[in-house]
Amino acid sequence: MQPSALDSDSDSEEKGPKFLEKRALNIKENKAMLAKLMAELKNVPGIFTDRRSLSTTSPRPKRAPRSSFPQSALRRNPDRISRPHTRSRSLIDGPPTPLQEEEEDDRYSLVRRRKMSDEYLEQEIRTPRRSRPGAMALPHVVRPVEEITEEELDNICETARDKVYNQVMGSTCHQCRQKTIDTKTNCRNPDCVGVRGQFCGPCLRNRYGEDVRTALLDPNWRCPPCRGICNCSFCRQRDGRCATGVLVYLAKYHGYDNVHAYLNSLKRELEMED
Repeated sequence: MQPSALDSDSDSEEKGPKFLEKRALNIKENKAMLAKLMAELKNVPGIFTDRRSLSTTSPRPKRAPRSSFPQSALRRNPDRISRPHTRSRSLIDGPPTPLQEEEEDDRYSLVRRRKMSDEYLEQEIRTPRRSRPGAMALPHVVRPVEEITEEELDNICETARDKVYNQVMGSTCHQCRQKTIDTKTNCRNPDCVGVRGQFCGPCLRNRYGEDVRTALLDPNWRCPPCRGICNCSFCRQRDGRCATGVLVYLAKYHGYDNVHAYLNSLKRELEMED
């Protein structure tokens, strides 16, 4: 059955310009109703307290990047002094870094004393340091030359590679702080303290140009700390100087066979310039 001409004309009229006008009118009415509703909601107190405004959205400000602090500011206790740089630490960490107040090109930094306050210097002059044995210090025993045996002389270590480490049976060297079973020196000064007068063969030769065998057979031999020439890290720190680290190679490069002679040459040059 074919549709009548009247039905077809009515469908075309609904889908024509009248339909578009009706649709536009509906959209206009919906927008007006929504705007009126939003205006009424804004007048209600407290409805947008914890919510963002629906009409305007402001972008959230970005967080400022965290500023990078220097390494010194990150330390938990910046007033704490650093660990003494001994020979064993130098083999791991390398030679010690110069202090901030010292210039990097200062060749006399090893023999130049650190800056101390006047109050500390006056107190040091009034109360000179005395060698008093601590609570854990071993009693110092002066061994006469007659007690030194040939077996002990044969047990003197010549190089660091020959050392045998033993925490139980070994004896500690004052310079390198290593506990080994080789024969060490014996200070003949009765006022020496603990194991301060014990030096192994490599340390005594490379640091002071002396021989352990000669020191053991000398009844008047005194250790470097008792003579005031010790250049270990602890003694130099007490004297207000920085640790030297493994300095024997630099000393040999400049033509000296031990560290003590090289430091003395630097001290003489510094005194001549001053």
